[in-house]
Amino acid sequence: MEKVFEKLSSTTLRERIAEKIQEAILTGSLREGDRLVERKLAAQFETSLTAVREALIQLETEGFVTKKPNSATYVTKLSLEAAEKIFIVRKVLEAFAVEEAARTASPEQVQQLEGAYLELLDTARAQNAQAFILKDLALHEMIWQIASNEYLEVALRRIVHPIFAFTAIRILSCHPFDLLQDAHSHLPIIDAIKLKKPTAARDAFLAAVDDWLSKTKDYVFGQPESPGA
Repeated sequence: MEKVFEKLSSTTLRERIAEKIQEAILTGSLREGDRLVERKLAAQFETSLTAVREALIQLETEGFVTKKPNSATYVTKLSLEAAEKIFIVRKVLEAFAVEEAARTASPEQVQQLEGAYLELLDTARAQNAQAFILKDLALHEMIWQIASNEYLEVALRRIVHPIFAFTAIRILSCHPFDLLQDAHSHLPIIDAIKLKKPTAARDAFLAAVDDWLSKTKDYVFGQPESPGA
């Protein structure tokens, strides 16, 4: 792997290393599937192996890198089959989270959720695809938190983060989908949560997630659904 990083002088190393590696991934300096060698990274950043390992753990949590069984770490690369499996699990776990959020959301949490939705709309109108994906993920994470089940939240982070990260990696290299239309698809879910209608919230999520899978196939993997599918 070529040297793409410079020495960091800050003492907040883990966050800065993670930020630099994430930036390299999103700008294409590091490509999906590239192997990240801890010793080489530590040499380029002129820092300790511990700081690099902590940064890679953070990036794995965020879905940008994947650690293989042999302990090697790679920039996240998903197959269409893997993405479809993620969406199958989302239909079960995230639908439940949305339902629980509709049951438990306080007025303050609803207000915060509406604020997150407005931020998503702003990035959509600005056609900022990278910011849009991050705001989109933040909106989903807020719903998981409102569901008030830490085990469910941990499971969803582990399952859903890779698809958002891989979408960010892929989508920045091509023409983005209709961001505003995608943002609007979240509104029925938020409205149902606000009105404390768990079944309506679940139904709205299940309707939206099928559309999100279709867009993922089309724009992330370049395999649009066939007519009538």
